Amino acid sequence: MKKFLKNLIKNNKIIYALYHFTFSLLLNILGVLVKVNKEQALFVVYGGKRYDDSPRFIYEYIKQNPEYKEIKCVWAFIEPNQFDFIPANEKIKIDTFSYYITVLKSKYWITNSSVQRGLNISNKNHLDVFFTHGMTGIKKIGIDISERNQSFRLKNQEKFDMIFLGGKKEKEILVRAWQTKEENFYVTGLPRNDELYQKNQEKVLTIKQKLKVPLDKKVILYAPTFREFYQDSSLDNIIESPFDFEKMKQELEKDFILVVTAHYQVGKLLGIPSNNPFVINAFDYPYINDLLMIADLLISDYSSVVWDYAILERPIFCFGYDYDKYFKERGTYLNLEEVFFDGVIRTQEQLIKAIQNMNYEKQLEHTKKMKEEYVVLEENATEKIAKIIFKEKNNV
Repeated sequence: MKKFLKNLIKNNKIIYALYHFTFSLLLNILGVLVKVNKEQALFVVYGGKRYDDSPRFIYEYIKQNPEYKEIKCVWAFIEPNQFDFIPANEKIKIDTFSYYITVLKSKYWITNSSVQRGLNISNKNHLDVFFTHGMTGIKKIGIDISERNQSFRLKNQEKFDMIFLGGKKEKEILVRAWQTKEENFYVTGLPRNDELYQKNQEKVLTIKQKLKVPLDKKVILYAPTFREFYQDSSLDNIIESPFDFEKMKQELEKDFILVVTAHYQVGKLLGIPSNNPFVINAFDYPYINDLLMIADLLISDYSSVVWDYAILERPIFCFGYDYDKYFKERGTYLNLEEVFFDGVIRTQEQLIKAIQNMNYEKQLEHTKKMKEEYVVLEENATEKIAKIIFKEKNNV
């Protein structure tokens, strides 16, 4: 029921407006009474679902660096007990009264989704820091989305104080689509991508062993984005797998193993077999970078994960089995037929043939060009960004 109510608020304009006005007002009144702790940072990732992404790497960096020892860190999770490696005094259950008190008390809000949870409770004493959880530039966002699609159009867009980007062409899109001031953006690269620049074969081997990936097979990673226009009765975004897995197994199992995951907005990933030795369901695996690092090639669609994977300079296939519908309902900024080496692949048969007949060297060459054209070629973004954020730690 709680999940249903959250989805209802998110998808119903009238209910969302009432929620936003009422709770924003109450929390702003309460905020007058709560003193801000200038040395406290609150971390929220994927709405409290995970411990991952760029905020995770900022957290780990400041915990390991004596320069930031005075910063008190707090993580907000949907299920805090699932994260037993985080000290008890550094985590809290999201969307509770205690959570909102922590929001009001924390000087630094560090997130890849939202600390304010769709409300408007920020003031000059807070520093609202946002990390994109993928590079903007494929699927349309904010006011650029067609009016037919109300799910992710601009609704009281949160006005972040600092927005860190990993793409060369993102800022011009986001200034318009989010109606945000240009000076709030920092084109630095993303902390989450620092480890993708490091070749760590020992870690790759550990991840493969953890996921039980056969070491004599190459790994295909399938990582699609969500479709907000496909929802079940609980208003969960769902994806029904577009693959005939038996057919894929017959054609590809000699050389490959298939690992499947999906965007965090996907509530349910359906149709993944549990008894097919060719398929590993990694939908619940918490670290996308691990999956990227072990993958020898990526199949995606309209997901920004392709830009992260481009850092590794490996083959990328765009499987747009529903491209016409997606283009109509959501829209894309780029002509994907031109972005990817094989353009937009529409059927499983074409996809299998593209994998079997790929020119590996030309694929690598093309991915490298994608990386050079779109991705900020920066390493050590974590250290650089920590200095930018916390240089203001003594200011009000």
